[in-house]
Amino acid sequence: MVTAAPGLIVRFPKPDAFQEEIVRSPARFKVVAAGRRVGKTYVGVWMAARTGVEGGRTWLVGPTYKIALEGWTLLRSMAKQVPGAIVRETLMEIAWPSGGLTQVRSADNPDSLRGAGLDGVVLDEAAFMDEEAWSDALRPSLADRQGWALFISTPRGRNWFYRLYELARGGAEGWAAWHRRTGESDYVTDAEVDLARLQTSPERFA
Repeated sequence: MVTAAPGLIVRFPKPDAFQEEIVRSPARFKVVAAGRRVGKTYVGVWMAARTGVEGGRTWLVGPTYKIALEGWTLLRSMAKQVPGAIVRETLMEIAWPSGGLTQVRSADNPDSLRGAGLDGVVLDEAAFMDEEAWSDALRPSLADRQGWALFISTPRGRNWFYRLYELARGGAEGWAAWHRRTGESDYVTDAEVDLARLQTSPERFA
């Protein structure tokens, strides 16, 4: 449930227990390292939409346009449940009745992410983005509004996303970390996980 404005209550589909723990955490910076099909993109869309509904400006950022489209599909579905929300297909953005705005962007060109003041940002599949997209473009955009950031990704070696996860897991102030394997997901059967184990190399399966 989200209160968008006086007299307007929005009920988005309820997150599962793992998702809700992330949503409810008071940490400003949240890092989620998780396997595929565990619902991590849903968490990002839920959080970006909630802040937008409450009047904030948020971005959902994917490493490529194709991956960003997955978040857009979920966001658009949520927006249709909000009376007065305006869906702008070509711009991939939602104008909420509260005055908030949620936009879907691509990190193909990190320089294109500069300039905006944001109340929150979701970096979907962050491990597959250039670090500069965060450090040089998105992090400064949160400064004046003290905005939050959610990093969600499948792991990709010991890159900058891994370092952020270790920072958050180590108890840095304002940071929190979560980890979940595909086999722990409510959306993937044990049989499917076993089949994947047989059909991929141990390294890729891990």
